[in-house]
Amino acid sequence: MKRCSRPACLVKLFALLLIFGLSQERWLQAQLPTGQYLEESPLGSWNQFGLDSAASLGRGFSQLTLAQNSQAIFSNPALLSSLKPGRLTINSGFNQTQLFDFWLVNTGVISTDSNLTYRGLEINYLGFNYSLGKFSLAVAWAQTENYGRPSIDYRYVENEVLYDRLQLKQSGQLMAFSLALARKFKARLSLGLSLVFLTGKIERELEEDWPQNGTSMTDSRRQKITGFYPVVGLEYVASSRLSLGLSFTPPYQRKIKSKSFLSYSSAETEISLEDEAGDRASRPLVMGAGLRYKLKDNLNLCLESRYFAWNHYSYSYFGQNLKRNFRAIFDLGAGLEAQTEINFRGRRWKTPYYVGLRIDPQPMKDISSTYYYLTFGSGLGNDHFVLSFSTAIGFEHGSGHHLKNQKIAVTLDLNPAEIYKSKARR
Repeated sequence: MKRCSRPACLVKLFALLLIFGLSQERWLQAQLPTGQYLEESPLGSWNQFGLDSAASLGRGFSQLTLAQNSQAIFSNPALLSSLKPGRLTINSGFNQTQLFDFWLVNTGVISTDSNLTYRGLEINYLGFNYSLGKFSLAVAWAQTENYGRPSIDYRYVENEVLYDRLQLKQSGQLMAFSLALARKFKARLSLGLSLVFLTGKIERELEEDWPQNGTSMTDSRRQKITGFYPVVGLEYVASSRLSLGLSFTPPYQRKIKSKSFLSYSSAETEISLEDEAGDRASRPLVMGAGLRYKLKDNLNLCLESRYFAWNHYSYSYFGQNLKRNFRAIFDLGAGLEAQTEINFRGRRWKTPYYVGLRIDPQPMKDISSTYYYLTFGSGLGNDHFVLSFSTAIGFEHGSGHHLKNQKIAVTLDLNPAEIYKSKARR
């Protein structure tokens, strides 16, 4: 990692005062284009659609026609009607994402010779579904987006003397709380509605010190995100082998409370500025359609496409509407799911296998960037529980940096009613 040439202290002071005299947005616009990873970009892909369990991730991110648990609440709530009632689901996820240009990195201040990597591991889903007559209910919590970036700690040392140190940090996540209701009409049609409440934050820190001069500068920004949107889903069973799924999420707005703190300190002076703003992000319409075809009794093929109207996306940052030169896109996914069963010690055990592909174009017009994913996974379970795991490996093409993205999902589905019955029989 390397820095551009270090100016004299007087020039630094003049430049800082100039920054204070201008708006923060103009300073941001002076950077080179940051490609996919703008401040509000989620890691991996702009095209976030619900939250993937191990099963949906393994079969090419397919979520619209086949569900094993309540994670359908964020993608197609109509599928809740096809689930066994009383199932508790816990999901953990791992995300490993490569980035090249973001914030001040490779956009005018700090340059690198290769891609940087962000890694994150967390429990990202907890949900429960229940049936009540013709109705199916579900409640869930999920972490749906991650805004983290690789931390930067640059140091300029000469003759074992530290002259300059620059630190960059960005973290944040978006959490969703959802309630859903689904109903089956006769034997072929199911409808579902989810209400999703959002809360999240983005935090950015820039600190630079020149120890030999007793000079330091800090740029701290905090954003609190809230929002609400519905998800409408439909499942239609056309025949014993073919079923269709549709999903619709209307446009909505995320409210963002932004705060910033800028400070400059030296032996001669101290300067600090605070700012607040009420910002908004206009999120686009999202629609999805898919089909599931039963090739054999234990083998399902899933095909689906989702439409993101990114050409209507807008984002304001500390009171200024930032231009996002985006286009509407379709992504495509395909996957296979096979089930095998064995009897062991008087109990029936199920082993699912998943494999899939996904083509995931990004919405930026100035960079034609697309991720191509290969997915696969497996699992093991019985009437009491099912433990499944899968991974998706994505290779990016178009930006010139050959970025990679890997996701891993581990899902545990528990059936408390069956566990209780088993203990009662003992």
